[in-house]
Amino acid sequence: AMAAIDFVRMVIAFCCAGAIARKGYKKGSLSGGGAISAMVVGGITLGITWRFGLALLLFYGSSSQLTKYGKHAKDKIEEDHSKESQRGTTQVLSCSITGVILAMVYVYLVGPDDISVDFEANATGSFILCAYLGFFACCNGDTWASELGTLSKAKTATLITTLSDVPKGTNGGISFLGTTASIAGGGFIGLVYFVVGYFTVKEPSTVPQWPLVVFGMAMGALGSVIDSLMGATLQESWMCRKTKRIVKPPPMKDTYVKICGQNVLTNEQVNLVSASLAAWIAGYAGKLLF
Repeated sequence: AMAAIDFVRMVIAFCCAGAIARKGYKKGSLSGGGAISAMVVGGITLGITWRFGLALLLFYGSSSQLTKYGKHAKDKIEEDHSKESQRGTTQVLSCSITGVILAMVYVYLVGPDDISVDFEANATGSFILCAYLGFFACCNGDTWASELGTLSKAKTATLITTLSDVPKGTNGGISFLGTTASIAGGGFIGLVYFVVGYFTVKEPSTVPQWPLVVFGMAMGALGSVIDSLMGATLQESWMCRKTKRIVKPPPMKDTYVKICGQNVLTNEQVNLVSASLAAWIAGYAGKLLF
């Protein structure tokens, strides 16, 4: 099946992904390494199927827009937000590598054609399609939640593990707005999947495909819960007593207070693990819907 990948399409895919990455680099939303990584992951996934590629690219596009959207408000809450809004190689890969691997396994086992999600007709292909959707629904839901949740009018966030009040921007802090954003972010990827599939699937199945949107919403919510649980326990969150901002640990021990968590994983590692876990769960959960 590998030989079946259309060379012309791959070239077009890499040109499209390259143009998008270049734009991201010029606008400052991607670092140099981040832009190269984005071109590679975007090119591979777009070259395999439109559905895979567009889900990935629209995740990046929507996330970058939202990062810009609340920039001023977020700088007041998180000290490093301006620096962090530029995505580097690790950030790009942590939110895409599992998806790229799934897309490559798909083309190897199923071929380069888009199919309907229908477990009776093609269990392997449907499992991979659901897992890919779960991965990006989680990544997108998490990003939308982080970017919009901090803009919530509420003064504090709720820590998912203890339900106590913590400063906004704390790892593992949840809010009504953030949770709603994660459901919307997942649903957005489900919608992309549904709409693109409507145009690209050559032999539509009798199994209705609109539940992909609902499935995406559920996976966005689930991914956000996994991410928050990991963030509250496996990442440290510190606050500066003077500025009440969330800060990186800790140059000035006396003015910094630890809110929660152990220093086990970085933000990127939490993103990768939680989204990969969501992908695995989504593959199995898809069987119940399709």
